[in-house]
Amino acid sequence: MDELLDEFIAETRETLEALAGQLVQWEKNPQDRALIDSVFRFVHTVKGSCGFLDLPRLLRLSHAAEDVLSCARDGLIVASPALVSAILAVVDRIAALTEALESGRAVYDDDGALIDTMHGFLPTHGGNASSSSPGDEGAQTDLEDDATGGRSKARTVRVSLSLLDRLMNGVSDMVLARNEVSRQLRKSQTGAEVDHAFARLSASVAEMRDAVGLMRMQNIDRLFSSLPRLLRDITLELGKDVELRIDGSEVEVDREMVEALRDPLTHILRNAVDHGIEHADERIAAGKDPVGHIRIVARQSGNQILIEIIDDGRGINLEKLGARAVSAKIVSAADWQKMSEKAQLSTIFIPGLSTADTVTAISGRGVGMDVVKSNLQAIGGTVDLENYEGLGLKMTLRLPLTLSIIAGLTIKAGSQFFGISRNSIVEILSTTNKNVSIEELGGSQIAHIRGERYPYAKLETLLGIDETTDSIATSRTLVVIRPAMGTTYALDVENVIDTEELVVKPGAPIIMETGLYAGTTLPDNGRPMLLLDASGLGAAIGIEQTEDNTNVAVAESAVKEAKRPSALLFVATDGTSRAVRLNVVDRIEDIDAAQIEFVGGKMRAKVGEGLFDVCELVDVPSDGLIKALRLTDGVSTKYLAVEDVLDIFTLDEDIYPSAHPEQCEGVVSALGKSVELINIFQYFEMDGTMSRDISARPLCYIGSDGDVEWEKRILAPLLSASGYMVSFDAEDRAQAAVVLSRTNDADTAHGDDARLLLLRDTVHVKPDARSSIYRYDRIGLLSAIEAKLAGVA
Repeated sequence: MDELLDEFIAETRETLEALAGQLVQWEKNPQDRALIDSVFRFVHTVKGSCGFLDLPRLLRLSHAAEDVLSCARDGLIVASPALVSAILAVVDRIAALTEALESGRAVYDDDGALIDTMHGFLPTHGGNASSSSPGDEGAQTDLEDDATGGRSKARTVRVSLSLLDRLMNGVSDMVLARNEVSRQLRKSQTGAEVDHAFARLSASVAEMRDAVGLMRMQNIDRLFSSLPRLLRDITLELGKDVELRIDGSEVEVDREMVEALRDPLTHILRNAVDHGIEHADERIAAGKDPVGHIRIVARQSGNQILIEIIDDGRGINLEKLGARAVSAKIVSAADWQKMSEKAQLSTIFIPGLSTADTVTAISGRGVGMDVVKSNLQAIGGTVDLENYEGLGLKMTLRLPLTLSIIAGLTIKAGSQFFGISRNSIVEILSTTNKNVSIEELGGSQIAHIRGERYPYAKLETLLGIDETTDSIATSRTLVVIRPAMGTTYALDVENVIDTEELVVKPGAPIIMETGLYAGTTLPDNGRPMLLLDASGLGAAIGIEQTEDNTNVAVAESAVKEAKRPSALLFVATDGTSRAVRLNVVDRIEDIDAAQIEFVGGKMRAKVGEGLFDVCELVDVPSDGLIKALRLTDGVSTKYLAVEDVLDIFTLDEDIYPSAHPEQCEGVVSALGKSVELINIFQYFEMDGTMSRDISARPLCYIGSDGDVEWEKRILAPLLSASGYMVSFDAEDRAQAAVVLSRTNDADTAHGDDARLLLLRDTVHVKPDARSSIYRYDRIGLLSAIEAKLAGVA
């Protein structure tokens, strides 16, 4: 019985979160039958469970609500604010009693008053008997149909959060252990069997990591579902009419994030309605819609979750805010005038400061926005304001990763090591590179990289640590970073150490308050280190945090860069210097020689779960690491083996023609010397047939009345290898995309079939013969099939 009660409590609590929002929506759309049916099914289920579990108070409450909702479903009662308020009161009492079942505390019994209020909405004379009416029987049938139809689709099991945390921590430790084993294997000379076994183990760990990570994730809708009810209560108390729109409810976040954001969102919504949204007459006088509007948008941007709360109210009156700040002795009048608008807006987060004229039950005590900032800082988040005085206010909550596993880069600054997400890294260069220079401009340092200017700072300076003697004496490394929010900048570090998967965990509040860190991590050497926040470092440099990550200068730079394509200069495997267009280079990788083999007539490498061509590699390497450029055309991926990567340069000058254009686009000038610009087309020209989505492979029906040995031995394998499904079954002909037949077996009954493609046995075409393709003309055959699919033949 205890297990059944626990399950009842858990299911009821989860359903209640969405129920209040559905009631509010029903109030606005009384004709929406789906909404009232959903609420009815909930109270009906609660009533049935309460009778079985012997919970008389919950039984009486749910029975009264069921009577009223049954009449509403039959059209005998019309939704009204008073009716919805009465149902919400019963829902709140059910929630309180459910919590009491778990905690053991008592809840004052005035249920009779709630039940009488509910009965007051029933039609007179016999309305109380509605629970046994045909309408209720229909509801029971609907419920049973819903249950039998739904429960067979998904199987679930409830797991305690503490057990889930243990599981996540265990998987995180497995990832670290795998990284350590990988590092040891790279040092030792192991055979191919050990490498293959480790690759299988690594894939299993990665799959388990992803599965456990998904177990912790929840739709942010669980957080948003209670907001319509909250908004309704506030607007009724204040006498305002406000519409709420929520977008991005499908965004998934860590469950800890959901709990941490409840209080901040509650305070923000209360302040938006009380301080921001004007009364109807004031809005009409200002030329606005008498109905206020609040929009909440959730989305993922890089390694951050962004939640935007936008209202069309009066915004923040900075003059009034300044007067309050001065009178509260938070800042002097002179200092207020010197502050930027962003700094002035940030004072609303100071405890005790409020712009409200009076203290109400909703706001005015100066503690709401303080709670917002402190709660966000506790999880490493930040809040930004965009004020449009007289038009509205936009608040953006930026939430970093709290517990996850990311692809990271380990860098060194001073005598310490730090991690940073690889998603934010654009490129890595040496400060001794001829295309890199550091100069002073307007009192700030600027990095010049191939003619483009970037904000620049040393990591040691930003973190307040000392440089090492070796760092000062030797060349350093520039890491070009593009944060999720803000302009691209150059970060000067002592060295880049390694790339690996990093387990990210929340940092201590005192560390996260600096805004420079996204959490802590433990690399495979077992020594804890801090994970840097790319946006926080940009803010420390002084970069304006713009939402679209652009400003006028960056936009002009992008246009200029688009007109001047870049290329990568490298040393080929034969020792000559060549170049390749940079837009086809995804990244530079080191491939373990043990993963490379000559198979299927090509040199191929096993990278992750895929098998990729390795171009320009003549012999299978015996051991060590092979440097390669990962090339992509947007669909397919290849690797180009190289000896070394030299630099990136801009294709400013003319490209001189080559005697072999199929291999070389031409000759270009790169850093003072002439080199070949390789033709990337040669590596991808035979991949067109392999890029088709397996789930969308067209069906080719092969028809023949005679011997089909050639079709089965030669034609069918060719079509399958080219990305098509093949069938010889006559029943599949009707649904086939293309019908193939040899001319001597062609079915004259289907001669006018537009899908029909005839194959002939000879190269030469007979006079007056029907249009056909020579059966050994591979290119012509595949082109003719594609033309049939496109409807042009």
